[in-house]
Amino acid sequence: PLYSSAASDVYKRQVLATDPAAIVTAPASGTVRYAGPLLDYGNVIILEPRPGTLLVFAGLSRVYARLSEIVTQGAPLGLMGGGSPGNADFLQDSVAGGGASRSETLYIEVRQGGMPTDPATWFATD
Repeated sequence: PLYSSAASDVYKRQVLATDPAAIVTAPASGTVRYAGPLLDYGNVIILEPRPGTLLVFAGLSRVYARLSEIVTQGAPLGLMGGGSPGNADFLQDSVAGGGASRSETLYIEVRQGGMPTDPATWFATD
């Protein structure tokens, strides 16, 4: 699986709420090792920034990167689902929590040597 369900491994993944239609970019230069649908994780990008290290991004609506493509840091990898709210959505959201229910979910996992590792080493969490 993309993440371990063991209680001691919870820190080995990040689950982020994003804005609808947010662009997911490469945190580092690397080679795309997988791009496309994967089981029930939605569209997935697996980026290899250095040998033995894989960055997994799951829950994408669209994939921009292609298999074996070499991308630079900041390059668009994919797009989160959702879209811009219409007028009715805006009015409904202003009454029901300010639109927080419209967020999308991006799952991130870092694997080194085939084992999940703490993603905080790659991503700032402040």
